[in-house]
Amino acid sequence: MIRRLALAAALCTAASLPALAQDSTRTSVDWDGYYTATVPCADCSGIETWLHLNDAGGTTHYELIETYLGKSDKPFVSKGKAVWNKDGSRLALKGKDENRVLFVSEGFAELMGAGQKQPDKNSAPYRLSKVEAYAGLGQQLLVSPARIKADKGTVSFKGLVNFEHRMQGGHRSLRADVVIACKAKTYTMPNISYFKGSFAHGLRLDFIKGNTNPPQKFAGKDDVFAQVAAAHCPK
Repeated sequence: MIRRLALAAALCTAASLPALAQDSTRTSVDWDGYYTATVPCADCSGIETWLHLNDAGGTTHYELIETYLGKSDKPFVSKGKAVWNKDGSRLALKGKDENRVLFVSEGFAELMGAGQKQPDKNSAPYRLSKVEAYAGLGQQLLVSPARIKADKGTVSFKGLVNFEHRMQGGHRSLRADVVIACKAKTYTMPNISYFKGSFAHGLRLDFIKGNTNPPQKFAGKDDVFAQVAAAHCPK
């Protein structure tokens, strides 16, 4: 009986080894979401890049939005399926006319060079950082965690807001400095830029510096600014 139990335990351990070996970025990292950076460009001042990765029924999809700063306001958009390599650390983008590869890790996704297997110090400029994403009431707020500052009952950050529909002023997105007053449950935007396209792409329609509008109350728990307050205001 003892020998049988020992053999059963050994078989159970052996059976679990492949599962452990299969642990990878794909299975152990919260990789789905939005990433952004301005990456180097040979003949422009930089490529403002947004990447969205998401899983749908076990299939990975991507959307890549790139604007060549100083050359054109119109972004290049690529979307489609993305295929993980065997060890689950890299993603091959399979959209139309797209064959780039991403190295994915905790908190970032890096655009890889031809034949490159791992990131190195020279590829850091091509690293896209993951941002926090909040959605509700027809809005989507994207915020870099590194730009969020909580101090003396306020939370301040630079954020980007996408709107589900074009707004009355003709804009689909805005960039703004945001200050949240935690106890008052209000927010202000001292500086705002309005853009014709989503993700602050396309023509900039207006820029307001030193905005003097009164503080705006949260429009319920689904308000994207209320969600930031719930996540970052002192408890």
